[in-house]
Amino acid sequence: MRKACFAIFFLLTFHFSVVFAQAPATYNSADIYMQLKKLNVLGSVLYIAAHPDDENTRLLAYFSKGKQYRTGYLSLTRGDGGQNLIGDEQGIELGLIRTQELLSARRIDGAEQFFSRAYDFGFSKSADEALRFWGHDKILSDVVWMIRKFQPDVIITRFPGDARAGHGHHWASSLLANEAFKIAADPTKFPEQFKYGVQPWQPKRILWNTFNFGGTNTTAPDQFKIEVGTFNPLLGKGYGEIASESRSQHKSQGFGIPRGRGAATEFFTTTGGDAPKDDLMEGIVTSWARVDGGAAIEQKVNDIVGHFDFEHPENSVPALTQLYQAIDKLPAGYWIDKKLDEVKQLMIQCSGLFAEATTNGEYLTAGDSIRVNFFVNKQNNTPVQLDNISFINLDSTLNIALPYNQNINFTKTFGIPVTTGVTQPYWLAKPLDNGGSFDVQDQAVIGSAQGTPAYSAVFNFSINGAKFSITKPLQAKYTDAVKGELYQPAIVTAPVIVSMSPTVILTNIKPGTAHTANPLIQVKYKTNFAARQVPVTIKLLQGTTAVFSKDTTINADAGREFETDIPVKKALPNNMAAGTLTAEVSITQNGQSLAYSKYLRTIQYDHIPHINYFLPDSVKVVNEEIKTVGQRIGYINGAGDKVAPDLVQMGYDVKILTAADITDENLKQFDAIITGVRAYDVDDFLTAKYDVLMRYVQNGGNLIVQYNRSNQIASGQIKVGPYPFGVNGARITDENAEVHILLPDNPVLNYPNKITVDDFKGWVQERSIYHAVTNNPNYIAPIAMHDPNEQETSGSLIMAKYGKGNFVYTGIVFFRELPAGVNGAYRLMANLIALPKN
Repeated sequence: MRKACFAIFFLLTFHFSVVFAQAPATYNSADIYMQLKKLNVLGSVLYIAAHPDDENTRLLAYFSKGKQYRTGYLSLTRGDGGQNLIGDEQGIELGLIRTQELLSARRIDGAEQFFSRAYDFGFSKSADEALRFWGHDKILSDVVWMIRKFQPDVIITRFPGDARAGHGHHWASSLLANEAFKIAADPTKFPEQFKYGVQPWQPKRILWNTFNFGGTNTTAPDQFKIEVGTFNPLLGKGYGEIASESRSQHKSQGFGIPRGRGAATEFFTTTGGDAPKDDLMEGIVTSWARVDGGAAIEQKVNDIVGHFDFEHPENSVPALTQLYQAIDKLPAGYWIDKKLDEVKQLMIQCSGLFAEATTNGEYLTAGDSIRVNFFVNKQNNTPVQLDNISFINLDSTLNIALPYNQNINFTKTFGIPVTTGVTQPYWLAKPLDNGGSFDVQDQAVIGSAQGTPAYSAVFNFSINGAKFSITKPLQAKYTDAVKGELYQPAIVTAPVIVSMSPTVILTNIKPGTAHTANPLIQVKYKTNFAARQVPVTIKLLQGTTAVFSKDTTINADAGREFETDIPVKKALPNNMAAGTLTAEVSITQNGQSLAYSKYLRTIQYDHIPHINYFLPDSVKVVNEEIKTVGQRIGYINGAGDKVAPDLVQMGYDVKILTAADITDENLKQFDAIITGVRAYDVDDFLTAKYDVLMRYVQNGGNLIVQYNRSNQIASGQIKVGPYPFGVNGARITDENAEVHILLPDNPVLNYPNKITVDDFKGWVQERSIYHAVTNNPNYIAPIAMHDPNEQETSGSLIMAKYGKGNFVYTGIVFFRELPAGVNGAYRLMANLIALPKN
């Protein structure tokens, strides 16, 4: 028997998976009643797929809130390689956004969220490629770990283990899930996991949740079926409505959908274990009968449910205390631990206990101090004693009998040692492992959606003689005049934050401008402390070699920024090779010198908590010659990219255009108009401005349209080019794919830069996406490319003369290649801008 003393770690429960970044969850009596009934359900389902938004949210909601199974979603990746409809974040930053969007979705549908260490490196056409990049055994071990830890009775995959999955990551997720299903119970497989408390585990069955979408129907009348479109009167919603709300959290992917109502059937094919005939849990005991001595527990739960008072949930607290003590006497095991946690949460909710630890600001500086406000309120009338609160070096003895609905709060100041590490997402603590997976060595955190908060407070209580604790993360709390009360994560930051700009320096632009002839690297550093006459050394490093150093003295203040402009051609060695430069700022205080090199990147959107992570900022130096013709560029932003700043580095004068700017007279000043990625997908005004843009081309302008996804282009509902064309989903995912020059004499490949196959070396992630499709003879395609073992396609770049000017549609991923400093991409873009008048 375990002691009747227990701790509630809200961070480990699905209701509070990101409570430290959101307003505290609240529960009404209907919520409590459903959770009481869930105490008698001892069944679990784990859903496995590849990306955020792959999951079947209707099925998750049905399992979690309808059948009340413990339900989890294991997404192998965080969606780092997708597109971004709401901003210009890509790569790991997009993965951070999509992680929070998934957690937001889970708070709605009630499932728990998990991840493997796999990195979404972009679209893949085969499982072999995905597993090669990820590392088969590494990610397989993660799936096995989650099965052993979650102990699902049933596993469900979203995709089949073959090409019908439509994406190599999807395909691989099914292969890994089915392989893990077979070996998770084998003690000889990944035995190093057992010292972390897991045991071999064999799920009863694994099924594929077949589908009918994207033009592929894998369902069949003879497949196992579940009706999931039912209505839940306690929630006031059907599971389709809940699923729609959940799926609409994937805002970066543009997945907002209407609420679904009415009957909906899900289809399944068994790929391992016994196939069910009438019920998903056939052959699985999902009641207290699966636990020795559980029959008495089931009756106690039924009594509590039967006597629950919706107007006075606190009346259930004594019975819940007795229930906890009865469960605590049973032999230890997986379901005993889970149900003890659920009973503890119910005691908190029925008591109306609210506890929090907050501070005024989001950023806590190592070496500084913080003021923390501790707050407790018992909102229902049941006897509860606050024994003490623990936080850093505070261990107060209070022994206060909490009064009914009265606030108990006090404020304390704490010091943060200067050696305290910064708060960092755990999977970003180290660089990627060969570009295909995150380097996480701590087995205990693998699978976690996010790391632990910077600081947490432990509130210790007594109820009816039972002692328990609530662990609450320290949050920043403040009030916005428009948004009201807000909570955000409180993070530890460094005393000095270092940043660099621009991300790419082009040192050999011809003919060049005053800007490109004397490019500057700017090093900014912000001090988060106050001191006078502080010695500072600023260094530029190429690898570990210092190529520039400057000493100075500053008067530091909290939040004050300092700048140092470094002329690239004067300050850096003439023989310095092209490559990446980083900055290091050393601060000397009290005879001790500490070096800082990390930049604090903050991402803020209203639908998710603020995201903060640290990275060594850098500048990529490109020395190869790039010739440019023309000067003024009009850029129409789309779904978000960083192409416009890179055009500025090429020496162009770039103006961001809005709908009001697109007039015949205004466009005359521009040598080229470029639309951002997916601009026609997100900006309705572009179709309305079609005639203006076409007249601009007719009169001698160049219109360059970067990729779009809409199938309305082919139908003419969205007007883009002077002649008809469509867009399909073709993409070249191999960044090293072979490129063929089809029109070697065309100006786009010769003026002002001679483009050869060498210009397509060193590209990143992929070559092109969403290719043009047309038989119209007015369009020409100067290049063609193909992934290995696939047919060649010439839709990545099409051009047409129209009047005196030129129209270009390109799926080439300039939005990835230019920020990455890929010289050939810059040269090709310069040629597109320089297309001659006809």
